[in-house]
Formats: sequence, C-alpha cells, structure tokens
Amino acid sequence: MSDTSETGKGGFHFGNVGGGVNVKAGGDVVAGDKTTTTTTTIQQGFAGDEQKKQFQSEIDQLREALRAMKANIEASVSLDQDKKDQAISDILQQVNALKEVKEKTADVPPGKPAPPEIATKVEGALDSAGGIVDKLQALATKTGDVAETVGKFAVKYGPLILSARHLFGLP
Repeated sequence: MSDTSETGKGGFHFGNVGGGVNVKAGGDVVAGDKTTTTTTTIQQGFAGDEQKKQFQSEIDQLREALRAMKANIEASVSLDQDKKDQAISDILQQVNALKEVKEKTADVPPGKPAPPEIATKVEGALDSAGGIVDKLQALATKTGDVAETVGKFAVKYGPLILSARHLFGLP
C-alpha cells in the first residue's frame, strides 16, 4: 500500500498502519449502513384492573352522551322527520353496539390478551362511534338548532373514543 491517502466511499479504509488493526465496539461493527428491524406487538385487552374499570366507565359515558344527543335531535324543529329518523337510528345502533362491547369486555381478564373476536368487536364499535360524530357534524351544517349541541357533543365524545381505544390497547 502507498503512503498516499485515498478517499473511498463506504466500508472501512485503513492506510499504512505498520502492523495489525484491532477494532472493538460496544455494539455491531458494520461496513456501510446497518439496517435493523424492530417488531412491536400490541396486546389488545386491559393492562390492569384500573384500565378495565375506566374503559367500562367511558363506555357508559359514551352511551349517555349518545342518548342526550338523541334527545336533542328529537327536539329539533329545523330537521325534517326523515333526517331525524336516520340520525336517531344511527345513534341507537351505536348505543347498542357499545352496550355489547361493555358486556363482552366484562369477562376479559386484565393483563391477558383479549380474544380476537372480542378485540375485533371493540375496534369495530369504536371505529363506528367515530363515524357517528362525522355524521352528526354533517347534519349540524344543514341545520342551526343542533349545531351548537353537536359541537359540544363532538368535543366531549371524540376524546372519550380515543381514550377508550387506548385503554383497550388499540392504536
């Protein structure tokens, strides 16, 4: 090897060292870029008893908020009956879906993964709960007397959905 210095791209480059080379590192020694892959498994279910109790409470709060919204829609004077009927039907379906979620998750032991069919049911119900908020907000843009109520509802209901998802271990 010559005494001149050459700049190379990538890898290890040793010039005239006059003996052996010893490389020590606290981790992997690689020539070039190192690619690592990390897999994270999310356990769906409750981490502990407190999370389970809070989840159950939040499901009850969601159901009560939906019932209150239903009453406001029924009392609306600016919505036509067909729109009222559709909104009320959607709300009642969601109230029942959340009741089923509460009943199904009551038997899920804290610290253990939820059975796949229960996890799917919970995720589906919470996803559709988010859809209710969107439908009600669209309805609120068409009528003035429920707009304020829907706005307040969305502010309370949205974070409850996200919290319930988190408590159950959903992304």
